Amino acid sequence: MKNVYAFLKRKIFSNEVASKTIKNSSWLVSDKIFTMLIGLFITAIIARYFGPEDFGQFNYALAFVSLFTALSTLGLETLTVKKIIDKDIDEGTILCTSLILRVTGGLTLTTLATMVIMLIEPNSKNLHMVVIIMSLTMVFKSCEVIEYWLQTYQKAKVSSIIRMSVYIIIAALKIALVFFSGNLIHYALIYLLDSILIGFSLIIAYFRIRKNKFPWRFSLKYTKSILSQSWYLILSGLMITLYMRIDQVMLGFMLPNKSEAGIYSAAVRVAEMWYFVPMAIITSFNPIIMSKKRNNENSFLHSIQLLFTLVAWVCIGFGLLILIFSEIIISLLYGHEFIKASGILTISVWAGTFALLGSARSTWLISEGLQKYTLVFTFAGCITNITLNYWLIPTHGGFGAACATLISQIVGVFIIPVFFNKTRMSTIMMIKAFNIRRVFNYIKQ
Repeated sequence: MKNVYAFLKRKIFSNEVASKTIKNSSWLVSDKIFTMLIGLFITAIIARYFGPEDFGQFNYALAFVSLFTALSTLGLETLTVKKIIDKDIDEGTILCTSLILRVTGGLTLTTLATMVIMLIEPNSKNLHMVVIIMSLTMVFKSCEVIEYWLQTYQKAKVSSIIRMSVYIIIAALKIALVFFSGNLIHYALIYLLDSILIGFSLIIAYFRIRKNKFPWRFSLKYTKSILSQSWYLILSGLMITLYMRIDQVMLGFMLPNKSEAGIYSAAVRVAEMWYFVPMAIITSFNPIIMSKKRNNENSFLHSIQLLFTLVAWVCIGFGLLILIFSEIIISLLYGHEFIKASGILTISVWAGTFALLGSARSTWLISEGLQKYTLVFTFAGCITNITLNYWLIPTHGGFGAACATLISQIVGVFIIPVFFNKTRMSTIMMIKAFNIRRVFNYIKQ
């Protein structure tokens, strides 16, 4: 075993991509493992405390706000990393402009979300207040533009420490909420506080650790340039959120009570609990792959294939574990009141595999200047999901919503790209990623 470990360590750390990715993503993964372990425990307490109906109402509000949050990011995440790497514009201008754009978008969308929820749920005053409070997170999450800078310079350790520290505070407040018999509005306020603490901590950390003292200034020219490139990503981000969250919104809106939405949300929380591992890999690969695109095409394609392969097999591994132990997991976490969620979980867990492969492909699309196709793929998936939800939810509830999400992910990620010459290769590379022999070949290289 010692020889095998030494061999793997030598092979991995002699590979530039693997070495940088593992070192940076280890902090991202540590952060998420830490929050996952605490989060599962806290979510279970909260779900048991509120019960399916109130827990469903909160998750209905959360899913509703998420539709607007997708727009508030303005598609700046990956593009900002690329702009900082390219160094055509100083990073002070990039970060300041991105921050102001996101704050403006957050305030606008908070107002819009409030108006829409009052229109579609006119008799639910409590729900209105929860949505207003949670929508304000879009303003404070604007400070997450600092994380784009941290990703560029492989400083995930900083944001991980901040998030873990804040998470401990928030977890303690959630336990206090149960102890002191708090309500959904108190829970929404804790949710808002989370984004406030993280946002301000990131800003403070940036000004303390940056080496280049670029002045922060807003640039109208850069604004026009970045928005002209990101509008595809803005719309595709909305579409992605729609077919990831519209099921919860439709469950809450179409059915007479919110309990089915609560049960479905419980299953989705477990199905998504492992996403942090492949997302950490994708986040760490982004700057490395974009740099390789500028220097070596063969190395660039090799890195993309490696990314697809890693994501695919991480997803398969976690998916099999959750599939085998779904009923036990739901029983231990949520209790008998939520046991129906175990059947939903066995379907939902596989939707994540295709969703995460789609996230990995975004790096390739942006590097190749093909991000406009993202809108087509996500639009097709979104329409498929909404149509299937409308058909399946009235008769099959949460189980039908889970099936709709899985099918729509397959359509948007695997099938639609085949119809375009420029993107067909991404589906071929994803199919190759499921070949287990490639995993062993990467180890041997």
